[in-house]
Amino acid sequence: MSGWKTVLFNGGLGIVALIAELLNYLSVFNWREVLPPEYAPGVILGIGVANIVLRHVTTGPAGWRQK
Repeated sequence: MSGWKTVLFNGGLGIVALIAELLNYLSVFNWREVLPPEYAPGVILGIGVANIVLRHVTTGPAGWRQK
């Protein structure tokens, strides 16, 4: 695997969070219905663990071509 997997994973999570916050601001989407506040630390921990795992299975920095 190349480092792009980690970038795509984190970028996807970031985009989802931005869209959800924008919809929340526009009163279209309510975060608390999907993720109660008491579950947030567990989700953050899961994302951190997923990032650690992705970094261990990737073979190089993102965007660098192997010569």
